[in-house]
Amino acid sequence: MSTSRPPWRVPGVLLFSQGDLSYELDLSREVVADLAQSRLGERTVLAWERKGQKRTRPVIVRSLPPSSALDPEALARMRARLSEEARLAAYLEDPRIARVLGCYEVEGVLYVVSERVEGTSINTLISYSLQRKVFLSPEFCLYVGAEVASALHHAHTRTNESGAPLGIVHRDVNPTRIYLGTLGEVVLTDFARARSLLPGRVETSIPRPHGEAFYCSPEGLLGEPMDPRSDLFALGLVLLELATWRHLYSTSNARPEDLERALTPEAKRQVLEATINALDGYENLPDYAEDCILRAATFAPQDVEELTQRLAHPLRSIVRKLIQRKPQDRYQTAAELAADLRAALGDSYGPEQALEEIYCSLDGARRSRRVVGPTNEGALPPVFVTDDDIITAPGGTD
Repeated sequence: MSTSRPPWRVPGVLLFSQGDLSYELDLSREVVADLAQSRLGERTVLAWERKGQKRTRPVIVRSLPPSSALDPEALARMRARLSEEARLAAYLEDPRIARVLGCYEVEGVLYVVSERVEGTSINTLISYSLQRKVFLSPEFCLYVGAEVASALHHAHTRTNESGAPLGIVHRDVNPTRIYLGTLGEVVLTDFARARSLLPGRVETSIPRPHGEAFYCSPEGLLGEPMDPRSDLFALGLVLLELATWRHLYSTSNARPEDLERALTPEAKRQVLEATINALDGYENLPDYAEDCILRAATFAPQDVEELTQRLAHPLRSIVRKLIQRKPQDRYQTAAELAADLRAALGDSYGPEQALEEIYCSLDGARRSRRVVGPTNEGALPPVFVTDDDIITAPGGTD
């Protein structure tokens, strides 16, 4: 018989049981066990899966309550979106993509159980690199890029049972979504904000940015249609930051006279409209999002040239091609990108070399030969499925 302790009311050990499996809060990680909780009761926690008395694996559990007095319509849409994410995950079978293990409804509570990736996020590796004032090698950047590009190629080319394209676009590729695992493997996590053509999707009425604004493509920030090339742009921003600690959307990189010249009447209209849509769509829009929208509308080819100048060839030419404003000027497929990255990397750098480099980058903090320990971020970053994540029905362009 199924049992449940509603996660928004009882912080007990047992979260829920389903058949011969049960899921319990990971109290050994109590500082980060409760990763996040939203105003409507969505909760993200670190947990253990149990079979009988034996722990089988560490997991992430996200849950949504059956009702909300604050905004019942928004909660219903959140539950629909979380269920859709779980259905979409059934089509993602690449070892470079973190798995969703199951979706359950117990006593009205919706639970989604996901693989917990033990390792270190690229976000943390950038931070350690900055602290040590030592750049990660071009080889490491090429390796990470090639693995993520292969994961994206898998997602972008998925089809349904009838062979029809699913049209998956991740829409939230950023350093907190990419992990270096304990064996040197690279794992892309979290398709919670993905666009797809799964049947029964709910239409979004207003075009808004999706995911982390600092890594969103120009078309995503400006409310234009996104496609797989948008994910490739985001990956380009990640690689640029990983290799140089610099970012295309940082206003510190822009000269005032260049900004003034780029803000044509059409650009001003785009920025104003995109900012209004973003402010209307998010409860807590980060302060820097408006700057990102401004830079997305105004960055020039010269900005791309200057920011990538310090990169070693051939990483330089690859990143330059990735972060072009117009999608038609970028790599057109993740497969094409992965091929160029692997050709540039060669055969002498792989998981083992990546681990060795990271042991050095962590500077003795986690010196075990076989374990890159979990960072203080815990496991996967918290995910809030909001009303803004609902995307269009099949054939839509959102």
